[in-house]
Amino acid sequence: MNLLKTGDDVDGIFTQLTQLIKTLRSESGCPWDRKQTLRSFHPYVLEEYHELVQAIDGVDPDEMVEEAGDLIFLVIFLGLMIEECGYGTLPDMLSGVIEKMTRRHPHVFGNVSVANDKEVVENWSKIKASEEKIKSRKSILDGIPRSLPALSRAYQLSSRAAKVGFDWSGVDELLPKIDEEIGEFKKALEHNNSDSVRQEFGDLLFTLVNVARRLGIDPEAGLNETSDKFEKRFKYMETRLESKGKAWPQTSMTELDGYWDEAKAMEENDPD
Repeated sequence: MNLLKTGDDVDGIFTQLTQLIKTLRSESGCPWDRKQTLRSFHPYVLEEYHELVQAIDGVDPDEMVEEAGDLIFLVIFLGLMIEECGYGTLPDMLSGVIEKMTRRHPHVFGNVSVANDKEVVENWSKIKASEEKIKSRKSILDGIPRSLPALSRAYQLSSRAAKVGFDWSGVDELLPKIDEEIGEFKKALEHNNSDSVRQEFGDLLFTLVNVARRLGIDPEAGLNETSDKFEKRFKYMETRLESKGKAWPQTSMTELDGYWDEAKAMEENDPD
């Protein structure tokens, strides 16, 4: 059954998409789609989001269009499951976000004037803080999802705390803290206590995230850049091994280090 009709407008396409999902969820639909729940869908939404980010970072238009479509499909799928649970309808969700975005953009839909994007952000924060949902929060840290990537969650938690003055005065004050956390991590290793090792490792990462925040560095982006660099160098090593007809077990660490240094030198000579 082909539900797609070419040449339809956005409203028509949206209707087709919701009908497709409802068909998949129906008794005569797909067993896998029928068994999905709001909780079981978490990994798929996160996976598709990251695939879209990768397509954007790689400036691949075809991939962007495909991955954006996949993500939109999953979000609407989630919306319809919320509707099935009786928590609200798709029109409720869409009208709610339209009302919220209209309210938070008084410089577009009202009579507020702004000089630049900084003032937009300032107004947005004030409007958001005045909303009942935000005012009802008991803690300044409420509303930061635990499902965020760990580095991003740590960044947001420390940023919120910093807004009320709970922060280091600067990076110079944080550097000794890194040494302190490394010392505590080493002690945990010496005592061979797995719980302490994990906790001290987390403390060290959290401190490094705060260093990144104070320097204006996105820790996720910084780590991803390093991971990209590692991936590129590792693949170069694989290519060198293949060219020599050798396998990993047949190669000494000294030789591997040499290939790693070659890859590193190539990057330095050609940073692009």
